[in-house]
Amino acid sequence: MSSASPTGPQGQNRPKLACSLCARRKVKCDKGEPCSNCLKAHAQCLYEAPAPPRPRKRAADEELLARLARYEELMRKHNIDFSSHAHCWISSNQKTQPKVSHPAGSRTEVGGETSVHSQGRLTESTDAKREQCLWSNLRPELMYPPIQSLRHKDDPLLYPTPSLEEAISDTQSIHDVHPEPKHIYRLWQIFVERVHPMTKIVHVPTLQQRILDTSCNSYCASKPLTAIIFAIYTISITSISAGDCETYFGVGKALLLRQYRTATLRALIAADFLTTSDLEVLQALVLFLFSNPGCDLATTLSGAALRLAEKMGLHQDTSDPNISFFEKEMRIRLWWQLCGLGARCRISSTPGMKKPPPTSEIGDVRLPLNVNDADLHPDMTEPPLEHNGPTEMMCVLLKMEASNWRRHFPTATKLFESVMQGSIRSKEVIELECKAVDELNDIYCRKYFHNSDPHIPLHSLTHAIAKLSIARFRFKIRHPRGRLTAADNNAYFTREESDILFESCLTWVQCMMDIRLRSKFPYYLFTHLTTDSYMDAYIYLLSELRRRCSGDRVALAWQLVEELFNEHPELIDGDDDFYAAFGDLVLDAWEHHSHELKESPGGLGFVTKPRFIERLYHEKSSRGRPRYSNLPSFSDLRELGGLEPQDENDSNWLYWEEFLRL
Repeated sequence: MSSASPTGPQGQNRPKLACSLCARRKVKCDKGEPCSNCLKAHAQCLYEAPAPPRPRKRAADEELLARLARYEELMRKHNIDFSSHAHCWISSNQKTQPKVSHPAGSRTEVGGETSVHSQGRLTESTDAKREQCLWSNLRPELMYPPIQSLRHKDDPLLYPTPSLEEAISDTQSIHDVHPEPKHIYRLWQIFVERVHPMTKIVHVPTLQQRILDTSCNSYCASKPLTAIIFAIYTISITSISAGDCETYFGVGKALLLRQYRTATLRALIAADFLTTSDLEVLQALVLFLFSNPGCDLATTLSGAALRLAEKMGLHQDTSDPNISFFEKEMRIRLWWQLCGLGARCRISSTPGMKKPPPTSEIGDVRLPLNVNDADLHPDMTEPPLEHNGPTEMMCVLLKMEASNWRRHFPTATKLFESVMQGSIRSKEVIELECKAVDELNDIYCRKYFHNSDPHIPLHSLTHAIAKLSIARFRFKIRHPRGRLTAADNNAYFTREESDILFESCLTWVQCMMDIRLRSKFPYYLFTHLTTDSYMDAYIYLLSELRRRCSGDRVALAWQLVEELFNEHPELIDGDDDFYAAFGDLVLDAWEHHSHELKESPGGLGFVTKPRFIERLYHEKSSRGRPRYSNLPSFSDLRELGGLEPQDENDSNWLYWEEFLRL
């Protein structure tokens, strides 16, 4: 017996791997034939051929598809025929399947196979006739408006919040600040009817008796309860108009708000709210923050409230036997509302915040149960049976659904962040974003609107918020600012794309006006889903009204524009370049609209001007401002050409984060 020498002639052909026995025993093999270990063991020495190398999987994600689509567009632009190589760039085991509606949990299909189908649909659309979007020819003040929202007359920010120093220096006894018992009942009723359905962080059936007892003797109330009571006074006054405040209480809203805000701060300080471990004190703090969520104090204290909640363990699914099920449920409700408030304050106040807070900050807490307050009781030992239909929690749960969906499906988070950070987005990525919105819409319909009654105010409000949120999301995805080309800085749409964008814009504005003007609930509690950053919608709507001159949807659009001017007279009276450009756009659209009505078959030959149009004309003539002469008509735009697909440029989506504020 002899083994091959490592330095001998056979050394060059020695096996690269250990023999089978050495490999199983995990010992060093000298790779002889046979090896020394097999000789000692008197065993047969066998060498197995190495397994063939595994082929590397080609990347087939949306980023690669986006890059490929961009290269294809460049080749089309330069008349390079690549049709013979169109579908041979990737090796995939996936089989092409017909388009199906994917369930809410099919995230793999949305991120993988679905993107291939999206590419096919978009490739077909690029061959359709495209026209230059009218929005592309607006003045810079309108394409990139410096003003994105207008203050409502009852906006809490219009009533300054007192500082902590003012609250500390107030020497009046806090018990003397309580209103009369009849006014306490009125404030409590306002809270239950208008505020509580939007917050749900206290338990009304158990809190009501305690407040009624306190109305007779405020000295018997504990410090945490006193803080909750004054927070309820504050948020109730905030939720009504100045006229109602005068009618109900005989005092101006500004005076009452200052009085109750100061008293709430004093009650919170007395309860050591910055170091508390008391759930009621934290509830009072959150109610106070919701009474004016846009102020600097709320921005700062929301971060402190989050740290307090984490110290108390609200971010974790606790199994502590000392915490009853009732308290666990109230802790979950409070945590989700506080997370939403914190995200909203951070995005709106932090410069350069172009992505939502990481989903890890939400913790591992489930959503609150879909139950009514009457289903909960402090002495209960087991969870109640959840309802399959609408409950008192439906609006609150709807607000939380987007974050919960993003927490469980990373693909949604990736899509949201790509838009918020202003990254280059191809048509394929836009299609994926549209799929994500469709999925969220399916969740809304499945979970919240089965057996809902539009005649019930809370159901109607929840449905309007959901419709608005989806329409707003679709509008921002397809907005022409994200479709500007590198060649001429213009946006090009097919007629179908333009119709989708117009309908999304109209639905957004219509739902917003319904909520703001025709709902009994205070708009500021859900303003992040309805009223922030809406001037882009009106600008695009008016831009399209220069060519959409007749029909029911056009009539509705003009009605909504009129309501905007009625609510905000500063659009006419304001001395600002943006207001001037916006007014000129309105007048240009009106001239196209009135001309179409005059020339249409059966037209009367004249059109009655609405009051706001007459005021705009008068204001422009009195100030000597020229009309908006650089707005080309729709017929002029048809002669500009540019019907081929265009390159997409980087889009600066400054306002996408509004959808994710909770």
